Amino acid sequence: MVEKLAKLSTTEPPLNPPTCIHYKNVHTQLNSSDMFSSLYQHCFQEWNTHYQTAIRGHAYKAIFSALLRSSLPLHSLSPILFRLCTGHCQLNHHLSRIGLHSEGLCARCEIPETVDHIIEVCPKYLTARNRLKLAPKKLGMPFRTPEILRCTAATKLVETFVRESGVRL
Repeated sequence: MVEKLAKLSTTEPPLNPPTCIHYKNVHTQLNSSDMFSSLYQHCFQEWNTHYQTAIRGHAYKAIFSALLRSSLPLHSLSPILFRLCTGHCQLNHHLSRIGLHSEGLCARCEIPETVDHIIEVCPKYLTARNRLKLAPKKLGMPFRTPEILRCTAATKLVETFVRESGVRL
């Protein structure tokens, strides 16, 4: 439908609302706001269909499908939480994947410095981690990185953990 309207806009003189649309053998009269709404819905449905069936980006799909199921609005997702969820941050493991760090290991533990490592294991962040453990304990959930990052009640604690620990993101 979008392609058809784009072609029409280049070949036909401008139309005054209400605009006539012929789509799938249906003739309808739409004013400009209805047309925009219809186009938006159509494009969103097409994108959603292709997004769900695409092969690439499966890690992002897993993260964002969980976030979309949560009560946290996606537009309010902080940059800190986004970087932790995707793993695209200045931790050595990610830097080594993009060629900016030689080994990708934690300087203290000599194991890959990943988001899971800094939140769950590394002794360097023990004090900040103890405060972060409060939310999952109160909610009766396990202290595992994916659950913590998805938990809306722990969002502020995660951001505080990052600030207090001095983790580079």
